[in-house]
Amino acid sequence: MYVESDLLFALAKDSDWLKADAKAAVDAEEVHTSIIAYTEYLQYFYDPDAAEYTVPVTTVIPNMLETVPVRPAKHEQALLAAVAFISDHNLTPADAVHAGIAHTGGEPVLSTEQDYDLVGVERADLEGYADREQ
Repeated sequence: MYVESDLLFALAKDSDWLKADAKAAVDAEEVHTSIIAYTEYLQYFYDPDAAEYTVPVTTVIPNMLETVPVRPAKHEQALLAAVAFISDHNLTPADAVHAGIAHTGGEPVLSTEQDYDLVGVERADLEGYADREQ
């Protein structure tokens, strides 16, 4: 059964009004989700003013993946790469997920964001793209 982010939040929070229901659901059903649900989770627990996560996402997410895996499997690998980029380089949620997808897909990312250079993802600069010889 496909689940969305409210189940992830209920499982991860110390106290949540849906915690008992979420636990019952994962015990009764074979659940899975998408990289989008985990991206919502990362975004929710990211404080942009402090440029840090308010929960230890680099340990929480790998543990949660054992209970709520991502389909397709290649997106789960991208999410794990994103978690590594967060751990090693403190990337923002969106940049980490984009980098994870590009990295596991073995392709460059077209962007002005220089954080991709830090994590070893090949980047083609979007700025000036129109001026390049075609």
